[in-house]
Amino acid sequence: MAGGLWIGGMTPHEVRIPKSTQREDLVLRAKVKDLEHHMARLSLLNQALWELIRERAHLTDADLEEKAREIDLRDGVEDGKITGTPVRCPSCGRVSNSKHYRCMYCGLEFEKPVMG
Repeated sequence: MAGGLWIGGMTPHEVRIPKSTQREDLVLRAKVKDLEHHMARLSLLNQALWELIRERAHLTDADLEEKAREIDLRDGVEDGKITGTPVRCPSCGRVSNSKHYRCMYCGLEFEKPVMG
């Protein structure tokens, strides 16, 4: 077969992608683009916050790295990311995941974090 890619007996011109798959692809591409935009925006805001804090509180990049490492180790694993940790409800004493803003057992609303 000259100049074409053989795919299970079909030439590229014969391969058909279902319309539902094409729509899903477009939706996923839009979601990725949206996430990239949000990530870029958060990076910009983080940089602005750090520069303000560094200038006004006279902290160093080493101070920031030390605090980041401390936060990273709160879950016991130094992996460069923050992980949800169990939270004990002050009302009923049962444990809920910190990603929830309400106790799953008694319904008490937890204080929401500033970032997140």
